[in-house]
Amino acid sequence: MPGKGQNAQPVLGRDGKAPKRANFCEINEPLPGDSVPYRCDVNYDPVNDCVWVNMSPQPTPPAGKDPERGAWEQCNPSDGLTLGQPVKTRWMDSTQAGPGEIRQAAQTVVKEMQLKGIEIGMVPYPVAENGTGAVGLPAWMWVGNPDDPQAWGPYTVSKDVNGIAVQATARPVHVTWDMGDGTQVVCDGPGTVYEDRFGKQESPDCGHTYMKMSNPTYKVTAITTWSVEWTAQGQSGVIETLTRSSQDVRIGEFQALNVRP
Repeated sequence: MPGKGQNAQPVLGRDGKAPKRANFCEINEPLPGDSVPYRCDVNYDPVNDCVWVNMSPQPTPPAGKDPERGAWEQCNPSDGLTLGQPVKTRWMDSTQAGPGEIRQAAQTVVKEMQLKGIEIGMVPYPVAENGTGAVGLPAWMWVGNPDDPQAWGPYTVSKDVNGIAVQATARPVHVTWDMGDGTQVVCDGPGTVYEDRFGKQESPDCGHTYMKMSNPTYKVTAITTWSVEWTAQGQSGVIETLTRSSQDVRIGEFQALNVRP
């Protein structure tokens, strides 16, 4: 048992009363004349000569307490005997957030990352540029702003949410191109930027061929699937999220068009 020297006092919690979760011997150094050895169990309570452990199963939390932010504990006597006395119990608030609260904080950070839809790069050029494609000619699609980390990653944010420090890194997984004609094309990478020298070649990694004219246009939508890896308080996980952007293209008959390209 601990002696009565100044350093052999109970380890107090934030409320100044309850022994905190700690190895008693790491907190209290013996003084000359103290009885040794000390009990060095984690959560040892030198006042009551017992060790605080989580109760199993857990009783209902006190009114207003969150079961993810604390737990009921009981103090098991060091000799294993209660001598007819009830075992001491207490509710111990935790400084650590529960798994659900931590994931919610991570989701908050992901929402606040303000990830963007890509800038659509495409031939045929969009209607806004007076461009028109032709039935049967290959269309090329690509990411027009790959150097923008919020549009094409990787993008890392560190943020504190209600006392929970979260770090999240977003990376694109793929882009799903909804071509507006009922076809979807999934491209794993950013695609290849079209150059005039390619002529009527098909894109090597992200393309489509329209088989019908538009009436009057097709709305092309690029949907980016993101994988966001997060860490917080020793936990980690992955959250998937989506961003999107759209533009209109016009597809006509080849004979009647001055195709560019």
